[in-house]
Amino acid sequence: MIGWLLATAGTAALGSFFPLVNIELYLLGVVSNVDGVSWWALGLAAAIGQVAGKTLFYFAGKGGFALGERMLKKLEAKRRTGRWAAWFEKFHQRTVDRPWWGLGVLCLTSIPGIPPYSLMCLLSGAAGLPLIGFLAASLIGRAAHFLLVAGAPGLLHWLPAALGS
Repeated sequence: MIGWLLATAGTAALGSFFPLVNIELYLLGVVSNVDGVSWWALGLAAAIGQVAGKTLFYFAGKGGFALGERMLKKLEAKRRTGRWAAWFEKFHQRTVDRPWWGLGVLCLTSIPGIPPYSLMCLLSGAAGLPLIGFLAASLIGRAAHFLLVAGAPGLLHWLPAALGS
């Protein structure tokens, strides 16, 4: 059981960097074929693994890595031009004024993964969201996402009986 949970968290962390590693397909396969591990534990393991991987994007946005520093310099250079720069400036200002707003946006976008969750992690770091808030909002949203994915096979098995078919 512990091995499957660690493998799921590791695959989710790997998938946070490499889009070709699809954690949703992996999770559906494991939930459907492995006995002795509950679907909700696998969903939570996937959420923890992905948030752990995406935390590096957050630190990059904060400027903790060269990528984040370069991105911030480019944004500073283009601060007054461009639609994305204007959107980022508005997001940053709203986050400074109301930190709960920024955490709410992050949590809501992490459930379906749109706009790309990776970009939101990067912007959360650049906008100055607190690390604990970032982790909590991301974990809530990603847990909701992966619990829905992991619970889907059971729901599909239950649905015909519930509909009377």
